[in-house]
Amino acid sequence: METIEFETHIDENGHIDLPGVYEHVYGKPARVIILLPDKATYSKKKRKAGSAKGILQVLIEDDKHLDDFEKYMS
Repeated sequence: METIEFETHIDENGHIDLPGVYEHVYGKPARVIILLPDKATYSKKKRKAGSAKGILQVLIEDDKHLDDFEKYMS
């Protein structure tokens, strides 16, 4: 088994950029071990309260549909 080591990034689609110097391995199966920096060095986008305002629309305001969940709510 050949071992290669290089630094790269993972893009927003989850793709890992493999440098062209390793073109001979394109399309071959591989075992991948990913070493990420400590959580303190990268941050996940924080959600803010009300960020979906205007995106969702209530079509019907009634409690009848809640009857289907009655056994779970007791």
